[in-house]
Amino acid sequence: MVFTGVVAYPLTPFADDGGVNAAELALLVDRLALSGVDSVTVLGSSGSFAYLDADERKQVLACAVEAAAGRLPVAVGISAVATREVVSGARVAERMGADGVVLSPVSYLPLTDEELIALVEEVASATTLPICLYNNPSTTQFSIDVELVGRLAHVPTLAAFKDTATTPAEFTERAVRLRSVLERPISHGASGDPLIATGEVAADAWHTGLAALLPASYLAFRAAVLDGDAERIAAERSRLVPVVQLVNRLRKLSGLHALGRACGVDAGDPRRPLLPIAGSDQRELARLAEAFDGAEDSVSR
Repeated sequence: MVFTGVVAYPLTPFADDGGVNAAELALLVDRLALSGVDSVTVLGSSGSFAYLDADERKQVLACAVEAAAGRLPVAVGISAVATREVVSGARVAERMGADGVVLSPVSYLPLTDEELIALVEEVASATTLPICLYNNPSTTQFSIDVELVGRLAHVPTLAAFKDTATTPAEFTERAVRLRSVLERPISHGASGDPLIATGEVAADAWHTGLAALLPASYLAFRAAVLDGDAERIAAERSRLVPVVQLVNRLRKLSGLHALGRACGVDAGDPRRPLLPIAGSDQRELARLAEAFDGAEDSVSR
């Protein structure tokens, strides 16, 4: 697994009793396997990893691996506050048949550069799976500079860098600097649907939660961006941008669960203390989702 193309991050559906809705997750992963996305990553931010205990994480991973049935690479988020938990997650991921791991430097106290290097090295010593390092400063309060990624190039299983930026120009500048400090290629992927939805960032990969609900549109959008087809880019953006903007305004995780319902997924409510969105916003998302009817057979019932 090299973390390229459209990497979809499915939400974790919850049942009425608050438990993981494994049956619905299996349906969602099955549809994604049929959709043409390049891979899925469970237990990312979109998958509520921070709100699940260790047994629930294993349940989600087992469900996804079984549902993908070798048709689609499955990566898993292993982020946790303590290194011993991260390392345990990496070992569990390999044992349970994951194809890769995604690591964000989550910590109660923001990490230092040396602490991040040590963390990645410990994960690499615990698993042979390819590692995708995730720069998520809005959550971790730690921004991974591209020069720091260069210092990690000695880790042979570091396969990808999931990165973000406030503008396409900033992302492009980071991509140029990353290539200049690396002695070997790794996938430099874009994270953040507002950044992706500009249509100005091709990148080696798009890492996105919305693509797990709107895979056909994201695949068509990425193809248009790679082809440089301005007309097709504009057509896809006209549908995607309003959804991206509304989901992010509503707080992304609550918005994703609401959009899931609008797309026919029995997503349930986000886990407390997060609250579901208001009914008026749910209706607006349902209205926007109508623009994708017929194009998203992979997530329709």
